[in-house]
Amino acid sequence: MYISSSSLWLILLLLYTSYIFCQRSPLKVEKDTAVYELLKQYHRYTELNQLLNQWANNYSKIAQVSSIGKTSTGRELLVAHLSSPLPLNNDDEFQLLKPKFKWVANMHGDEAVGREMMIALIYYLLLNSKSDTRINRLLTTTDIYIMPSMNPDGFEKAVEGSCDKVGESGRENSHRVDLNRDFPSPYKPLNSMANGKIGDLFYGRQEETIAVMKWILKENFVLSGNLHGGSVVASYPYDETIHNTSSSYGRSPDDSLFRFLAHTYSNKHLTMSKSLDCGAEFLDGITNGAAWYDVSGGMQDFNYLHSNAFEITFELSCCKYPLAKDGTLTKEWDNNREALLTYMEMSHLGIKGFIRDVQTTTGIVGALIQIESIPHAVRSVQSGAYWRLLLPGLYNITVTATGYLSQTKYNVNVTNENITSALRLDFPLQIGNDDGPISTQDVSSINSIYNTLSNYARKLSTDSRHELLGNLMEPKEKFQYHTYDLMVNKLKELNTKYPHITTLYTIGQSAEKRDLWVMIISDHPLVHEAGEPEVRYIANIHGDEAVGRECLIRFIEYLCINYKSNDYITKLVDNVRIHIMPTLNPDGFEYEYKQSAHALGMGRLNANHLDLNREFPAIQLESSLKKDIARPKQEFNNNNNRLDKFTKDPNKFQPEVRAAMHWSLIYPFVLSGNLHGGSLVANYPFDNKVKESIDHESKSPDDSTFRMLAKSYSQAHLKMYKGEACDRFQDGITNGADWYVIEGGMQDWSYVFTSNMEVTIEVGCDKFPNENDLQNYWNDNKGALLAFVTQVVHGIRGFVFDSKTQVPVSGVVIHIHNIEHNVTTYRDGDFFRILSPGVYDITAERVGYESETKRNIIVTNQSSTYVEFKLKSNDSYNSGQLASTIKEIYNQSTEFIRHRPLFLIIAGICALTLAMVFGSIVIYLRCCAGSSISPYARVGFRRYEPLSQDDVDSSSLLSRSNGYKVVRNTHAMPSDSEDYNEEDTLFKSKSSQSIFA
Repeated sequence: MYISSSSLWLILLLLYTSYIFCQRSPLKVEKDTAVYELLKQYHRYTELNQLLNQWANNYSKIAQVSSIGKTSTGRELLVAHLSSPLPLNNDDEFQLLKPKFKWVANMHGDEAVGREMMIALIYYLLLNSKSDTRINRLLTTTDIYIMPSMNPDGFEKAVEGSCDKVGESGRENSHRVDLNRDFPSPYKPLNSMANGKIGDLFYGRQEETIAVMKWILKENFVLSGNLHGGSVVASYPYDETIHNTSSSYGRSPDDSLFRFLAHTYSNKHLTMSKSLDCGAEFLDGITNGAAWYDVSGGMQDFNYLHSNAFEITFELSCCKYPLAKDGTLTKEWDNNREALLTYMEMSHLGIKGFIRDVQTTTGIVGALIQIESIPHAVRSVQSGAYWRLLLPGLYNITVTATGYLSQTKYNVNVTNENITSALRLDFPLQIGNDDGPISTQDVSSINSIYNTLSNYARKLSTDSRHELLGNLMEPKEKFQYHTYDLMVNKLKELNTKYPHITTLYTIGQSAEKRDLWVMIISDHPLVHEAGEPEVRYIANIHGDEAVGRECLIRFIEYLCINYKSNDYITKLVDNVRIHIMPTLNPDGFEYEYKQSAHALGMGRLNANHLDLNREFPAIQLESSLKKDIARPKQEFNNNNNRLDKFTKDPNKFQPEVRAAMHWSLIYPFVLSGNLHGGSLVANYPFDNKVKESIDHESKSPDDSTFRMLAKSYSQAHLKMYKGEACDRFQDGITNGADWYVIEGGMQDWSYVFTSNMEVTIEVGCDKFPNENDLQNYWNDNKGALLAFVTQVVHGIRGFVFDSKTQVPVSGVVIHIHNIEHNVTTYRDGDFFRILSPGVYDITAERVGYESETKRNIIVTNQSSTYVEFKLKSNDSYNSGQLASTIKEIYNQSTEFIRHRPLFLIIAGICALTLAMVFGSIVIYLRCCAGSSISPYARVGFRRYEPLSQDDVDSSSLLSRSNGYKVVRNTHAMPSDSEDYNEEDTLFKSKSSQSIFA
């Protein structure tokens, strides 16, 4: 049959019209109209509150409204939670694996478009939750949290129609703080309290910021969007770089994923990808945050760095608070609706699954999920569930958890073909055999590696050093002094060239605002791996002592270029996390560098003309039980390492010292080398002396171990061990006080207040030699730098677990008998304790647990000895504890009885008192015997009237004593004649419990 072209076009037109009609059914049109009606005006706080609660009541099966906190003026920070159905606390795998998504808008109060988009989105999702297949699927597979306003106080103050007004615009909160500058910055120290103590993550922040931070940390979101205004662009992390200047690209480990997510929103937005708005040009409508302008303390970086959430900031409109009467909000809804929906669907990219104990099938919380070549780990949450957003590709995925063997799945093919669900990938982890949470095989493997490293370090102390060092590649750059700018550029260059084994960070700033840079070198530089020790080198604390500074810059490159090409360096980097700070006093160095002569050494001091190695808290010492050993006085101990222990004066410490102290307290350093100049010797604690002591030396409780550490550097140095340069030192080592006394030195402070053992190393007689001589200094010290850092493999290492739950226990004190110095376990329950060879008894103790002692632990000069503790909780007395208590009472009683005169006097007084009391009772009873008034006359030995409770059975007793629970658990309600009141029931329950207590 022949069909003309005009007829064909007519048929196609009818088909298209039918399609549009089906897509836009009358019901759909009605719902869209309802959303448009909602967008005819802005909604004040009271209206928003009413709307959210009304919708939660109308759609109670799929919607909840809650508050995560309050502003300083008392307004609630309201959040709508949408999911179909709302998740319950059950073990349904589908529900447990639903990813959590969040929207946050209006954190700048005058950026109001996002606020209304969120109100419209909530209503749109609820209206279409059953009738629209896509919306139904989204709600069924995703937990969606929407906060329309993070700054309701600012919004109430903002003025509609104000596009970019400065001053009293409502951008800030009621305390006039920009909330998107109030989150913790990775490059700035935490806020300090008035008494000089460094605050925690939340200290000193705004109420809104604290509430959102806690919300983020609690809910374990997978993906997030943060809605702003003032431009039209999708901005992705990082917002902040280490040098805090605009136009510097803040590349995160997940840069390609963030770019994809930003493109996803931009492309679905009707105008964003065209980059035609606001006069600003953004290629494809996206930008890296820091490349646009640097934001310190922003929320999107906090999400990425402190939680599992990937967040992108969306700027929705050129005018921050446009007028609603001209239809602007409905137009913005049309622009953003598809982008909003599509972006939420991105929650299902990548992989998800459970990490569980293979024997018990219980979920493992806090396991690390690491992707090879992407140095950013996420953690499993409650029930062992995890999510990891990934682009399509082949990945090697490793899961590690404290107490379990790690597991790697290779060449996992992520396609992202199913937009409703990520690839399911479970990891059943093996505890091991009866040896405990760490298997014998795992311990044996680490022992083998540590033995190899120890052997390498020992070779460096012999003539074999030349052969060993001869196999290592040398950096090609000619030696020169690096000014501050040259040093920073060099560190950044190495970080860029070796991104998989380095990360660069700053611990604070000097007095003249120069950053104090640290480079980490490790196979996983961004995370502390449970069971892997952390060490550090610091140089240039005296600005005119420049050799150590240049040696450490060279040492960083030395490790990088030899990684994977030399067995020693590869094993060292793979099994030790190394932090290197080339300069703690950049201001002093800059001053000294400019001098034509360095004899006076004016650059020794910082910019405030103070010696930083005299500015740490001075450790006061006293004599120990052992005659020749000094120990810190009681108020100085490393079990209470808060900064307010030292002083209440916030201006007491120099900025460099404060930064170094904070750094020392937040990282679990085990070993530290502090490089100086002006002599050639390894100097170990104590630097201070016991007051009025006549001893030349000031030996620490770990004197033998410190001598071992000092010798490891001295003997690996080409000249130091001879002890003949500058000053004469036997074996090239010295006790600090035996050389000269220092109060306020860093090595004493580090030893006493942290778990870190620090040695001060004088690397050369000339503090600031000619550049042409630097090569010789490097040749002398490079082997010693390697040998010293390798000493971290000696002593003991291990984990502490809860015996019942197998959960690692942090903050456990590890005490070596007869050595008055303790270390503590880190957050994964791991600990390291460097010790010289010998046999030791070791006790682990922590509040809330019974202490446990391991005896006759042998420490050799090879690999550290693995020791594992399983502590029993002492929440209630068990038979062992009771026996221990009885024994203690018996011992104390025996000791008391041995003091015969005192015992006889007290015993006599007690006997006389008892006799008088007993006599008085007998006389009283005789006087009352004939009385007929007493109701007790015929009771005999029963000294009380029987109560009704005495005759009830045990089941009745249980019902009475737990009456409130019985009523609640069985849903029993009182009869109509009873005046039921839940509070009265609770009161009666408590009363009945007290009778039988």
